[in-house]
Amino acid sequence: MIKKALIKRTILSYWYKKMGHSGDYKELKQDPIIYSTLNKKYFTLKVRALFVFIFLLISSYFLLIKSELYESQTAVVIRDLTTSSPASSLGLSLLGMGSSSQLQDSMILQEYVQSLDMFLVLDKKFHLIKHYKSSDIDFIDRLGDDATMEKALEFYRKRVIVTYDDSSSIVHIAFLHTNPKKAQEILEFILTQVGEKINLLNKIKAEKQLGFILNEYKKNKQKMENSTAKLEAFQNKHELLDPTINATSSNTIISGLEQQLTQKKIEYKTKSSYLNRNNYELTALKAEIEELINSIAQKKGSLSGKGDSKLNSILFKYEKLKMQLDFDIEVYKNSLLQLENVKLQIMQNAKMLSIISKPHLPDGYTYPNKPKVFITIIIAMLLLYGIFSMLLAIIKDHKE
Repeated sequence: MIKKALIKRTILSYWYKKMGHSGDYKELKQDPIIYSTLNKKYFTLKVRALFVFIFLLISSYFLLIKSELYESQTAVVIRDLTTSSPASSLGLSLLGMGSSSQLQDSMILQEYVQSLDMFLVLDKKFHLIKHYKSSDIDFIDRLGDDATMEKALEFYRKRVIVTYDDSSSIVHIAFLHTNPKKAQEILEFILTQVGEKINLLNKIKAEKQLGFILNEYKKNKQKMENSTAKLEAFQNKHELLDPTINATSSNTIISGLEQQLTQKKIEYKTKSSYLNRNNYELTALKAEIEELINSIAQKKGSLSGKGDSKLNSILFKYEKLKMQLDFDIEVYKNSLLQLENVKLQIMQNAKMLSIISKPHLPDGYTYPNKPKVFITIIIAMLLLYGIFSMLLAIIKDHKE
């Protein structure tokens, strides 16, 4: 307090003498008008000095103290090797949208890169937590010695940047580090881990699909074998290979018998017009007609009579068993085809991480952008000073 009073007294005395007065500080205080004017001037000087001090303090931190971070960048895209419709993908690209599968895969990639699992793997290899607590990071931005894992993860997420481009389906990944070589090495390691993770997810998905399809294949195969056994037992029981052939043959025989019956009836009617009824020929024709009628009735009875042994009943049951067998065979074929497709997918990677641009070695720091930061600080301080001065002027008006 004594030093502040002495500084104030010295400055006010200097200004008083500069105004052409030869008196000292005591004489100045006796002149209330001049003293009030110089006191206001001194207060303005203090405010300006305060803002200059703050400006120098902040500028010194960002320009001289704050850690310089080097950024290594890469660009990747996840390709689905099973996609067989490039036209539809092209249409989505023209509309400015990636496929839903690519979007989902990219979001999974982003979440995994920023996850705790990835951070723990990187920390084990590159000792990130130790680095974040070391003197390589400035004392303001540095991670505290008692920082929790959540704080360390939050610190890491500020250093890894993942962005997704909707129009091209490209994922841009960047990593910040105080050492440019380390930034490149860590980013290369991240890409290796991401590639392994994608392959692992594909393998798990394929194994689940294989298990499901294999189970369905076994069920469908058993159904087909059961249907085959039922049809074979039915054929053996009725001693028929194909009842359809027997039904066709019976219909042919019935048709032939009916033709003969018609001819015999015409012949009988013709001869009965000029022969006696007891004539041997008419009696023989009448016997033949009755025999044909009985044969036709017997054949028709075997086709559509009562009982399970009738041909039409046998035919219907046979067709039902045959249709069931045909259906089970088709289902079995489809399940077998799906099984082979899944096996083929397991043998190859269904999805692949394609690196468009490899992680580069940065030749200069990226953050902070010192010219931009310096200009921003100047503008911010000028705005704050203007607002503060305006508030002081308003307060002064109210007091007066």
